[in-house]
Amino acid sequence: MKLPITAEDLKDDFYKSVDLVDKIGDLRIRQLIQILSKIEDQIIIEGIIQIFENEERIDSIYTDQKYAGMILKNLNPKTKESIELIIIRILKNWNKSVEELPFWLRDNYGIDNLKKALSDIEKKNLSDLESNNLETMKWFLSIKN
Repeated sequence: MKLPITAEDLKDDFYKSVDLVDKIGDLRIRQLIQILSKIEDQIIIEGIIQIFENEERIDSIYTDQKYAGMILKNLNPKTKESIELIIIRILKNWNKSVEELPFWLRDNYGIDNLKKALSDIEKKNLSDLESNNLETMKWFLSIKN
């Protein structure tokens, strides 16, 4: 495993690691986390967002997001990227069992900024799935309407 230079490199290493979980457990994921601690947060964040928005790996979506959440929890990468843009990108495909994502958003942006962003997104034309995921995110974070 080499040091990822781009978000695409991170994604490739990540998927290789997840695909080996049945054979070697999460060893490769833990090794990836150690390697990722040496790269820029923005590369980590973009790679993780791409994992959360990926609709192509249907059979492993929960496992992919579970380990992506583990990376967020362990590394807590920081970003100034638009909170609304991140939420809109991941909202449709987010597996509601992966609670690390909303907590990372709270830790990175602060609860007040997150409340405002969720409120603004609620006013957009969301699908039923996106609205339901948004409500679950608010529930995790104890945000009342």
